[in-house]
Amino acid sequence: MLTPENTTTGGEISRWEIIAPALRSRNFRLFWLAQIISTIGTSLQVIGEGYLIYEITDSTFWLGAVGFIALLPVVPISLAGGVLIDRVPRRKLIMVTQFGLFLQAAVFGILALSGRIQLWHVLLLYFVFGALLAIDHPARRAFLVDIVDRRDLANAVALNATIFNISSLIGFAIGGILIAAIGVGGTMMINSLTYLVPIIALTFIRVTDVAQDHEQRAFGAALSEGFTTLWKQPAILGVIALMAIVGGLAYPVFGLMPAYAEEVMQVGSVGLGILLAAGALGSVLGTVGSARLGTGQRGRNLLLSALGLSLLVIAFAHAPNMWVACLILIALGFMLLILQSLAITLVQINTADRVRGRVMSIYSMLHAGADTGGNLVIGALAVPLGLTMALTLGGIVALLFGIALNFALPQVRRLN
Repeated sequence: MLTPENTTTGGEISRWEIIAPALRSRNFRLFWLAQIISTIGTSLQVIGEGYLIYEITDSTFWLGAVGFIALLPVVPISLAGGVLIDRVPRRKLIMVTQFGLFLQAAVFGILALSGRIQLWHVLLLYFVFGALLAIDHPARRAFLVDIVDRRDLANAVALNATIFNISSLIGFAIGGILIAAIGVGGTMMINSLTYLVPIIALTFIRVTDVAQDHEQRAFGAALSEGFTTLWKQPAILGVIALMAIVGGLAYPVFGLMPAYAEEVMQVGSVGLGILLAAGALGSVLGTVGSARLGTGQRGRNLLLSALGLSLLVIAFAHAPNMWVACLILIALGFMLLILQSLAITLVQINTADRVRGRVMSIYSMLHAGADTGGNLVIGALAVPLGLTMALTLGGIVALLFGIALNFALPQVRRLN
Protein backbone atom coordinates (compact mmCIF):
# COMPACT_ATOMS: atom_id res chain seq x y z
CA MET A 1 0.00 0.00 0.00
CA LEU A 2 1.33 3.42 -0.91
CA THR A 3 1.99 5.90 1.88
CA PRO A 4 2.72 9.63 1.78
CA GLU A 5 6.41 8.86 2.20
CA ASN A 6 6.35 6.76 -0.94
CA THR A 7 6.53 9.69 -3.32
CA THR A 8 8.65 12.80 -3.62
CA THR A 9 7.41 16.30 -4.19
CA GLY A 10 8.33 19.57 -5.78
CA GLY A 11 11.77 19.88 -7.32
CA GLU A 12 12.66 16.31 -6.46
CA ILE A 13 10.21 14.99 -9.04
CA SER A 14 11.88 16.81 -11.93
CA ARG A 15 15.17 15.04 -11.31
CA TRP A 16 13.71 11.61 -11.98
CA GLU A 17 10.59 11.90 -14.07
CA ILE A 18 12.16 11.97 -17.57
CA ILE A 19 14.48 8.94 -17.42
CA ALA A 20 13.34 7.00 -14.37
CA PRO A 21 9.99 8.20 -13.00
CA ALA A 22 9.73 5.21 -10.65
CA LEU A 23 12.68 6.63 -8.70
CA ARG A 24 10.39 9.39 -7.48
CA SER A 25 9.28 6.83 -4.92
CA ARG A 26 11.49 6.87 -1.84
CA ASN A 27 10.49 3.29 -1.09
CA PHE A 28 11.42 2.10 -4.57
CA ARG A 29 14.75 3.94 -4.50
CA LEU A 30 15.72 2.15 -1.29
CA PHE A 31 14.57 -1.21 -2.61
CA TRP A 32 16.20 -0.84 -6.04
CA LEU A 33 19.60 0.31 -4.77
CA ALA A 34 19.65 -2.43 -2.13
CA GLN A 35 18.85 -5.06 -4.76
CA ILE A 36 21.78 -3.90 -6.90
CA ILE A 37 24.17 -4.50 -3.97
CA SER A 38 22.59 -7.87 -3.24
CA THR A 39 22.72 -9.00 -6.86
CA ILE A 40 26.38 -7.98 -7.16
CA GLY A 41 26.92 -10.46 -4.33
CA THR A 42 25.00 -13.10 -6.29
CA SER A 43 27.36 -12.54 -9.23
CA LEU A 44 30.30 -13.06 -6.89
CA GLN A 45 28.66 -16.30 -5.75
CA VAL A 46 28.24 -17.57 -9.32
CA ILE A 47 31.91 -16.91 -10.09
CA GLY A 48 33.16 -18.30 -6.78
CA GLU A 49 31.08 -21.48 -6.96
CA GLY A 50 32.04 -22.13 -10.57
CA TYR A 51 35.72 -21.62 -9.79
CA LEU A 52 35.54 -23.90 -6.75
CA ILE A 53 33.59 -26.64 -8.53
CA TYR A 54 36.11 -26.78 -11.34
CA GLU A 55 38.98 -26.72 -8.84
CA ILE A 56 37.45 -29.66 -6.92
CA THR A 57 36.30 -31.80 -9.87
CA ASP A 58 38.28 -30.60 -12.92
CA SER A 59 35.04 -31.40 -14.78
CA THR A 60 32.93 -29.27 -17.14
CA PHE A 61 30.05 -31.71 -16.52
CA TRP A 62 29.69 -30.53 -12.94
CA LEU A 63 29.96 -26.92 -14.03
CA GLY A 64 26.83 -27.43 -16.14
CA ALA A 65 25.09 -29.71 -13.65
CA VAL A 66 25.14 -27.17 -10.83
CA GLY A 67 22.86 -24.81 -12.76
CA PHE A 68 20.38 -27.64 -13.29
CA ILE A 69 20.49 -28.49 -9.58
CA ALA A 70 19.61 -24.89 -8.70
CA LEU A 71 16.61 -25.15 -11.06
CA LEU A 72 15.26 -28.39 -9.51
CA PRO A 73 13.45 -26.77 -6.57
CA VAL A 74 12.04 -23.91 -8.67
CA VAL A 75 8.86 -25.68 -9.86
CA PRO A 76 7.49 -27.10 -6.59
CA ILE A 77 8.72 -24.28 -4.37
CA SER A 78 7.63 -21.50 -6.76
CA LEU A 79 4.08 -22.83 -6.73
CA ALA A 80 4.00 -23.23 -2.94
CA GLY A 81 5.77 -19.90 -2.53
CA GLY A 82 3.09 -18.15 -4.56
CA VAL A 83 0.49 -19.08 -1.95
CA LEU A 84 2.85 -17.89 0.78
CA ILE A 85 3.47 -14.56 -0.97
CA ASP A 86 -0.28 -13.85 -0.94
CA ARG A 87 -0.83 -15.02 2.64
CA VAL A 88 1.94 -13.14 4.48
CA PRO A 89 3.18 -9.51 4.23
CA ARG A 90 5.56 -9.37 1.27
CA ARG A 91 8.08 -7.03 2.88
CA LYS A 92 8.60 -9.41 5.80
CA LEU A 93 8.76 -12.45 3.51
CA ILE A 94 11.54 -10.86 1.42
CA MET A 95 13.45 -10.09 4.61
CA VAL A 96 13.26 -13.80 5.54
CA THR A 97 14.43 -15.01 2.10
CA GLN A 98 17.31 -12.51 2.07
CA PHE A 99 18.36 -13.68 5.54
CA GLY A 100 18.26 -17.27 4.29
CA LEU A 101 20.50 -16.29 1.36
CA PHE A 102 22.86 -14.60 3.84
CA LEU A 103 23.09 -17.80 5.89
CA GLN A 104 23.77 -20.13 2.94
CA ALA A 105 26.46 -17.79 1.58
CA ALA A 106 28.05 -17.48 5.03
CA VAL A 107 28.11 -21.28 5.48
CA PHE A 108 29.65 -21.60 2.01
CA GLY A 109 32.32 -19.03 2.87
CA ILE A 110 33.16 -20.64 6.23
CA LEU A 111 33.51 -24.09 4.64
CA ALA A 112 35.68 -22.71 1.86
CA LEU A 113 37.91 -20.83 4.33
CA SER A 114 38.30 -23.98 6.44
CA GLY A 115 39.56 -25.95 3.44
CA ARG A 116 37.10 -28.76 4.21
CA ILE A 117 34.52 -28.00 1.54
CA GLN A 118 33.54 -30.92 -0.70
CA LEU A 119 31.47 -31.24 -3.86
CA TRP A 120 28.35 -32.39 -1.99
CA HIS A 121 28.53 -29.26 0.17
CA VAL A 122 28.52 -27.08 -2.93
CA LEU A 123 25.65 -28.98 -4.56
CA LEU A 124 23.52 -28.90 -1.40
CA LEU A 125 24.11 -25.19 -0.85
CA TYR A 126 23.32 -24.47 -4.51
CA PHE A 127 20.03 -26.37 -4.10
CA VAL A 128 19.20 -24.22 -1.06
CA PHE A 129 20.18 -21.13 -3.09
CA GLY A 130 17.75 -22.08 -5.88
CA ALA A 131 14.97 -22.88 -3.41
CA LEU A 132 15.25 -19.49 -1.71
CA LEU A 133 15.33 -17.61 -5.03
CA ALA A 134 12.21 -19.50 -6.14
CA ILE A 135 10.32 -17.58 -3.45
CA ASP A 136 12.42 -14.41 -3.38
CA HIS A 137 12.15 -13.49 -7.08
CA PRO A 138 8.34 -13.58 -7.45
CA ALA A 139 7.97 -11.95 -4.03
CA ARG A 140 10.14 -9.03 -5.15
CA ARG A 141 8.17 -8.70 -8.38
CA ALA A 142 4.85 -8.72 -6.53
CA PHE A 143 6.21 -6.20 -3.98
CA LEU A 144 6.73 -3.57 -6.68
CA VAL A 145 2.99 -2.86 -6.71
CA ASP A 146 3.20 -2.02 -3.01
CA ILE A 147 5.94 0.61 -3.34
CA VAL A 148 5.30 2.52 -6.60
CA ASP A 149 2.39 4.41 -8.07
CA ARG A 150 0.54 2.42 -10.75
CA ARG A 151 1.46 5.00 -13.40
CA ASP A 152 5.17 4.30 -12.74
CA LEU A 153 4.86 0.52 -12.59
CA ALA A 154 6.17 -0.10 -16.12
CA ASN A 155 9.28 1.95 -15.39
CA ALA A 156 9.76 0.21 -12.03
CA VAL A 157 9.61 -3.16 -13.80
CA ALA A 158 12.16 -1.98 -16.38
CA LEU A 159 14.50 -0.65 -13.70
CA ASN A 160 14.12 -3.91 -11.82
CA ALA A 161 15.08 -5.84 -14.97
CA THR A 162 18.29 -3.82 -15.36
CA ILE A 163 19.50 -4.87 -11.91
CA PHE A 164 20.88 -8.16 -13.23
CA ASN A 165 22.82 -6.44 -16.03
CA ILE A 166 24.26 -3.67 -13.87
CA SER A 167 25.18 -6.07 -11.08
CA SER A 168 26.66 -8.64 -13.46
CA LEU A 169 28.92 -6.03 -15.05
CA ILE A 170 30.24 -4.98 -11.64
CA GLY A 171 30.22 -8.42 -9.98
CA PHE A 172 31.94 -10.25 -12.83
CA ALA A 173 34.52 -7.46 -13.15
CA ILE A 174 35.59 -7.62 -9.50
CA GLY A 175 34.90 -11.32 -8.84
CA GLY A 176 38.07 -12.61 -10.45
CA ILE A 177 40.16 -9.96 -8.71
CA LEU A 178 38.66 -10.82 -5.31
CA ILE A 179 39.21 -14.57 -5.78
CA ALA A 180 42.84 -13.93 -6.68
CA ALA A 181 43.32 -11.58 -3.72
CA ILE A 182 41.38 -13.23 -0.87
CA GLY A 183 40.30 -16.61 -2.25
CA VAL A 184 36.87 -18.13 -2.79
CA GLY A 185 36.12 -18.26 0.94
CA GLY A 186 36.78 -14.55 1.45
CA THR A 187 34.80 -13.69 -1.67
CA MET A 188 31.82 -15.71 -0.43
CA MET A 189 31.94 -13.98 2.96
CA ILE A 190 31.74 -10.61 1.19
CA ASN A 191 28.83 -12.01 -0.84
CA SER A 192 27.02 -13.01 2.37
CA LEU A 193 27.24 -9.44 3.69
CA THR A 194 25.60 -8.04 0.55
CA TYR A 195 22.38 -9.91 1.44
CA LEU A 196 22.11 -7.87 4.64
CA VAL A 197 21.75 -4.64 2.64
CA PRO A 198 18.17 -5.37 1.41
CA ILE A 199 17.19 -6.42 4.93
CA ILE A 200 18.36 -3.06 6.29
CA ALA A 201 16.68 -1.17 3.40
CA LEU A 202 13.39 -3.02 3.96
CA THR A 203 13.34 -1.91 7.61
CA PHE A 204 13.30 1.71 6.36
CA ILE A 205 10.62 1.14 3.69
CA ARG A 206 7.26 2.48 4.87
CA VAL A 207 4.40 0.29 3.75
CA THR A 208 1.46 -1.25 5.53
CA ASP A 209 2.33 -4.89 6.23
CA VAL A 210 -0.83 -6.77 5.33
CA ALA A 211 -1.52 -10.09 3.63
CA GLN A 212 -3.48 -9.84 0.38
CA ASP A 213 -5.35 -13.15 0.55
CA HIS A 214 -7.47 -13.35 3.71
CA GLU A 215 -9.48 -16.43 2.79
CA GLN A 216 -8.53 -19.47 4.85
CA ARG A 217 -8.84 -22.20 2.24
CA ALA A 218 -7.03 -25.50 1.82
CA PHE A 219 -3.56 -25.18 0.34
CA GLY A 220 -4.49 -27.09 -2.82
CA ALA A 221 -7.51 -24.87 -3.48
CA ALA A 222 -5.42 -21.73 -2.95
CA LEU A 223 -2.71 -23.06 -5.26
CA SER A 224 -5.14 -23.93 -8.05
CA GLU A 225 -6.65 -20.43 -7.93
CA GLY A 226 -3.51 -19.01 -9.55
CA PHE A 227 -3.89 -21.33 -12.55
CA THR A 228 -7.65 -20.73 -12.67
CA THR A 229 -7.09 -16.97 -12.72
CA LEU A 230 -4.81 -17.27 -15.75
CA TRP A 231 -7.12 -19.75 -17.50
CA LYS A 232 -9.96 -17.21 -17.25
CA GLN A 233 -7.73 -14.52 -18.79
CA PRO A 234 -6.47 -15.98 -22.09
CA ALA A 235 -4.91 -12.67 -23.11
CA ILE A 236 -2.66 -12.67 -20.01
CA LEU A 237 -1.89 -16.34 -20.54
CA GLY A 238 -0.88 -15.37 -24.09
CA VAL A 239 1.43 -12.65 -22.73
CA ILE A 240 3.19 -15.16 -20.47
CA ALA A 241 3.46 -17.69 -23.32
CA LEU A 242 4.94 -15.03 -25.61
CA MET A 243 7.52 -14.08 -23.00
CA ALA A 244 8.39 -17.73 -22.36
CA ILE A 245 8.72 -18.81 -26.01
CA VAL A 246 10.22 -15.69 -27.63
CA GLY A 247 12.31 -14.73 -24.59
CA GLY A 248 13.39 -18.35 -24.09
CA LEU A 249 14.61 -18.62 -27.68
CA ALA A 250 16.37 -15.24 -27.52
CA TYR A 251 18.14 -15.85 -24.20
CA PRO A 252 20.57 -18.45 -25.69
CA VAL A 253 22.23 -15.56 -27.53
CA PHE A 254 23.67 -14.61 -24.13
CA GLY A 255 23.71 -18.05 -22.51
CA LEU A 256 25.79 -19.52 -25.34
CA MET A 257 27.94 -16.41 -25.85
CA PRO A 258 31.20 -18.11 -24.72
CA ALA A 259 30.80 -20.65 -27.54
CA TYR A 260 29.79 -17.92 -30.02
CA ALA A 261 32.84 -15.80 -29.14
CA GLU A 262 35.18 -18.79 -29.45
CA GLU A 263 33.73 -20.78 -32.35
CA VAL A 264 31.96 -18.21 -34.55
CA MET A 265 33.80 -14.92 -33.97
CA GLN A 266 37.07 -16.38 -32.64
CA VAL A 267 37.69 -13.33 -30.46
CA GLY A 268 38.67 -15.01 -27.17
CA SER A 269 37.88 -13.87 -23.64
CA VAL A 270 38.40 -10.15 -24.36
CA GLY A 271 35.92 -10.26 -27.22
CA LEU A 272 33.52 -12.22 -25.05
CA GLY A 273 33.55 -9.45 -22.47
CA ILE A 274 32.91 -6.81 -25.14
CA LEU A 275 29.99 -8.77 -26.61
CA LEU A 276 28.36 -9.29 -23.22
CA ALA A 277 28.90 -5.64 -22.31
CA ALA A 278 27.14 -4.59 -25.54
CA GLY A 279 24.07 -6.62 -24.60
CA ALA A 280 24.09 -5.17 -21.08
CA LEU A 281 24.34 -1.64 -22.52
CA GLY A 282 21.29 -2.34 -24.66
CA SER A 283 19.39 -3.46 -21.58
CA VAL A 284 20.26 -0.28 -19.70
CA LEU A 285 19.12 1.80 -22.70
CA GLY A 286 15.94 -0.26 -22.73
CA THR A 287 15.12 1.17 -19.31
CA VAL A 288 14.97 4.64 -20.84
CA GLY A 289 12.96 3.31 -23.78
CA SER A 290 10.39 1.68 -21.53
CA ALA A 291 9.87 4.98 -19.71
CA ARG A 292 9.08 6.69 -23.02
CA LEU A 293 6.54 4.12 -24.17
CA GLY A 294 3.76 5.51 -22.01
CA THR A 295 0.72 3.58 -20.86
CA GLY A 296 -1.16 3.10 -24.13
CA GLN A 297 -1.12 0.16 -26.57
CA ARG A 298 1.10 -2.01 -24.40
CA GLY A 299 -0.25 -5.19 -26.02
CA ARG A 300 0.57 -3.99 -29.52
CA ASN A 301 4.04 -2.85 -28.41
CA LEU A 302 4.59 -6.23 -26.76
CA LEU A 303 3.88 -8.08 -30.01
CA LEU A 304 6.04 -5.67 -32.02
CA SER A 305 8.95 -6.08 -29.58
CA ALA A 306 8.60 -9.88 -29.79
CA LEU A 307 8.74 -9.78 -33.60
CA GLY A 308 11.66 -7.33 -33.55
CA LEU A 309 13.55 -9.45 -31.01
CA SER A 310 13.11 -12.57 -33.16
CA LEU A 311 14.49 -10.79 -36.23
CA LEU A 312 17.45 -9.48 -34.22
CA VAL A 313 18.32 -13.03 -33.10
CA ILE A 314 18.44 -14.10 -36.75
CA ALA A 315 20.52 -11.04 -37.67
CA PHE A 316 22.94 -11.69 -34.81
CA ALA A 317 23.47 -15.28 -35.92
CA HIS A 318 24.69 -13.99 -39.31
CA ALA A 319 26.72 -10.96 -38.15
CA PRO A 320 29.83 -10.65 -40.38
CA ASN A 321 32.16 -9.47 -37.60
CA MET A 322 32.32 -8.71 -33.89
CA TRP A 323 31.55 -5.00 -34.18
CA VAL A 324 28.41 -5.55 -36.21
CA ALA A 325 27.47 -8.24 -33.67
CA CYS A 326 27.95 -5.68 -30.88
CA LEU A 327 25.60 -3.20 -32.58
CA ILE A 328 22.99 -5.93 -32.99
CA LEU A 329 23.47 -6.97 -29.36
CA ILE A 330 22.80 -3.42 -28.17
CA ALA A 331 19.51 -3.48 -30.09
CA LEU A 332 18.80 -7.02 -28.92
CA GLY A 333 19.40 -6.17 -25.25
CA PHE A 334 17.19 -3.10 -25.67
CA MET A 335 14.36 -5.10 -27.23
CA LEU A 336 14.60 -7.96 -24.75
CA LEU A 337 14.24 -5.58 -21.81
CA ILE A 338 11.25 -3.87 -23.49
CA LEU A 339 9.62 -7.28 -23.98
CA GLN A 340 10.27 -8.32 -20.37
CA SER A 341 9.06 -5.05 -18.85
CA LEU A 342 5.89 -4.93 -20.98
CA ALA A 343 5.08 -8.57 -20.22
CA ILE A 344 5.50 -8.22 -16.45
CA THR A 345 3.62 -4.90 -16.43
CA LEU A 346 0.66 -6.36 -18.31
CA VAL A 347 0.54 -9.36 -15.98
CA GLN A 348 0.81 -7.11 -12.91
CA ILE A 349 -1.87 -4.58 -13.81
CA ASN A 350 -4.32 -7.27 -14.93
CA THR A 351 -3.96 -9.40 -11.79
CA ALA A 352 -5.88 -8.87 -8.56
CA ASP A 353 -3.77 -8.21 -5.45
CA ARG A 354 -5.25 -11.26 -3.74
CA VAL A 355 -3.68 -13.71 -6.24
CA ARG A 356 -0.72 -11.64 -7.42
CA GLY A 357 1.89 -13.76 -5.63
CA ARG A 358 0.61 -16.99 -7.17
CA VAL A 359 0.43 -15.53 -10.67
CA MET A 360 3.92 -14.00 -10.43
CA SER A 361 5.27 -17.32 -9.13
CA ILE A 362 3.85 -19.10 -12.19
CA TYR A 363 5.38 -16.38 -14.37
CA SER A 364 8.79 -16.72 -12.68
CA MET A 365 8.68 -20.52 -12.91
CA LEU A 366 7.91 -20.47 -16.64
CA HIS A 367 10.47 -17.74 -17.25
CA ALA A 368 13.26 -19.66 -15.51
CA GLY A 369 12.29 -22.92 -17.21
CA ALA A 370 12.07 -21.30 -20.63
CA ASP A 371 15.51 -19.69 -20.33
CA THR A 372 17.12 -22.96 -19.22
CA GLY A 373 15.17 -24.95 -21.81
CA GLY A 374 16.11 -22.52 -24.57
CA ASN A 375 19.80 -22.93 -23.75
CA LEU A 376 19.46 -26.72 -23.74
CA VAL A 377 17.54 -26.87 -27.04
CA ILE A 378 19.69 -24.39 -28.96
CA GLY A 379 22.86 -25.87 -27.46
CA ALA A 380 21.79 -29.38 -28.51
CA LEU A 381 20.91 -28.23 -32.03
CA ALA A 382 24.27 -26.51 -32.33
CA VAL A 383 26.10 -29.84 -32.05
CA PRO A 384 24.96 -31.20 -35.45
CA LEU A 385 23.99 -27.92 -37.15
CA GLY A 386 26.45 -25.37 -35.83
CA LEU A 387 25.66 -22.41 -33.59
CA THR A 388 24.77 -20.04 -36.44
CA MET A 389 22.09 -22.33 -37.83
CA ALA A 390 20.78 -23.24 -34.36
CA LEU A 391 20.30 -19.58 -33.41
CA THR A 392 18.69 -18.91 -36.78
CA LEU A 393 16.17 -21.71 -36.29
CA GLY A 394 15.41 -20.42 -32.80
CA GLY A 395 14.76 -16.93 -34.18
CA ILE A 396 12.49 -18.30 -36.93
CA VAL A 397 10.43 -20.35 -34.45
CA ALA A 398 10.09 -17.32 -32.17
CA LEU A 399 9.01 -15.16 -35.12
CA LEU A 400 6.40 -17.67 -36.27
CA PHE A 401 5.05 -18.05 -32.73
CA GLY A 402 4.65 -14.28 -32.37
CA ILE A 403 2.81 -14.04 -35.69
CA ALA A 404 0.57 -17.00 -34.81
CA LEU A 405 -0.28 -15.56 -31.39
CA ASN A 406 -1.24 -12.25 -32.98
CA PHE A 407 -3.91 -14.00 -35.08
CA ALA A 408 -4.95 -16.64 -32.53
CA LEU A 409 -5.35 -14.20 -29.61
CA PRO A 410 -6.05 -10.73 -31.05
CA GLN A 411 -7.09 -9.56 -27.57
CA VAL A 412 -3.39 -9.55 -26.60
CA ARG A 413 -2.67 -6.61 -28.89
CA ARG A 414 -5.63 -4.72 -27.43
CA LEU A 415 -4.25 -4.85 -23.88
CA ASN A 416 -3.22 -1.54 -22.26
